[in-house]
Amino acid sequence: MKLPLGKIKAKTEQLYAHPLLSGDVINSIDALHVFMEHHVFAVWDFMSLAKGLQHHVCPSTTCWVPTRWIRSGAARLINEIVLSEESDIDMDGESSISHHDLYCQAMLEVGADPTSLEDFVNCVMTDGVRYALENMNVPAPSLRFMNRTFEFIDTGEPHIVAAAFCFGREKVIPQMFQHIADRLELSEVVAPKFHYYLQRHIEVDGEHHGPAAITLVETLCDHDPVHIHEAEQAAIEALEARIRLWNEVEQAIRNELPALRHN
Repeated sequence: MKLPLGKIKAKTEQLYAHPLLSGDVINSIDALHVFMEHHVFAVWDFMSLAKGLQHHVCPSTTCWVPTRWIRSGAARLINEIVLSEESDIDMDGESSISHHDLYCQAMLEVGADPTSLEDFVNCVMTDGVRYALENMNVPAPSLRFMNRTFEFIDTGEPHIVAAAFCFGREKVIPQMFQHIADRLELSEVVAPKFHYYLQRHIEVDGEHHGPAAITLVETLCDHDPVHIHEAEQAAIEALEARIRLWNEVEQAIRNELPALRHN
């Protein structure tokens, strides 16, 4: 059974038309800082979705055992995505780096502060994600977004996690950042990590992974009409969560910029 894409595409178009993505809202280096200090949590969150999906499709165990998803290509696709997200090739062409760390380095390069995210991740490592979500100092829009993501993960349903993962991805981010870089004159010489992140984001989310991701969701639904419906709803809800995040980040930029300009 095919996943019905009509409502999902309509919601995606609504997301891509958001004022925040036009570059008109993020029109100064201060605005870029506010955006990145919120968005970095979504970068970490996306990697958590990827690992959650990998756990379902090709779980890590001491003794290898075959899973039903190997022949379908689902295991290969998610492993390819995790490989690039978790251990991509760094700028030197030799060492490895996660997209999370690459984004944090890009933040530092343009003057944004990744400390809140780093503190949050350290807390996750020592005390667990639930404690971190409840106790760490996280921007409210980012916290709401992450809580919604972990609701998807906590269902334990591969088709729901896959739908949130595949349709909640933000393919327009590289184009938005490129527009901002041009507007703020952040050249590749001035901000090489920033530009490298954009390049890798575009290459990883290339022509293959987009259509393959939809096939992945359909495969995990396993021709079950209930699963198809649940996946469609999860995709729409993931997109709505992203739209809400953008609404709230846009408001945060408008609220914080006057104070930043007077400091």
